[in-house]
Amino acid sequence: MNGKKGAFIVLEGIDGTGKSTLSRELADWMREMGREVVLTAEPTKDWLGLAVRRANEEGLDPLTESLLFTADRCEHTKQIVQWLDQGKMVICDRYFGSTVAYQGAALQESMGEEALPWLVLINSPVIRRPHITVLLTSDADLAMKRVGDRGALSKFERSDYLKRVQENYLMLVDRFDWRVVDSNGPLPEVFEQVKRAVQAYV
Repeated sequence: MNGKKGAFIVLEGIDGTGKSTLSRELADWMREMGREVVLTAEPTKDWLGLAVRRANEEGLDPLTESLLFTADRCEHTKQIVQWLDQGKMVICDRYFGSTVAYQGAALQESMGEEALPWLVLINSPVIRRPHITVLLTSDADLAMKRVGDRGALSKFERSDYLKRVQENYLMLVDRFDWRVVDSNGPLPEVFEQVKRAVQAYV
């Protein structure tokens, strides 16, 4: 432990906004600044995270998926708190906002306007409030092209669906005081904006 306080930084956004790449670049940048960094993601690689992936692959009900995501997050948050107590910088590629945005879009057909409030409610006792969440926004068609360049698409990676997901994300911005960064431009420019957003916490 280096005596410095840790910080919990989350990157959110629809698929194709560069979250994973930017998370890795942020981690490298912070290490160059002498900080100890944990780069993590959701769903996790633990057995609960594997259960989430299996539910996705097998097409289980979105309600079931939502509860599995939240269970995985419950255990993940305990780890995050330990890392923060050790003075580490924790960068998380997706957190509770992803469940609210993605599963919210999937549940809106059956639950209507109650979907998002319910997802926020069940996550409230589970989460640790990040020091900063950066929401990466993108044109859904451009994001789809970027995702398509990576290979096979998942059931969540459809343009119309991603548009609904991004709308859900934007509904959370003011409530949770997120920073919004447009990711449509070149990745180096987006990275500079993200760095400026998190600079005060490094």
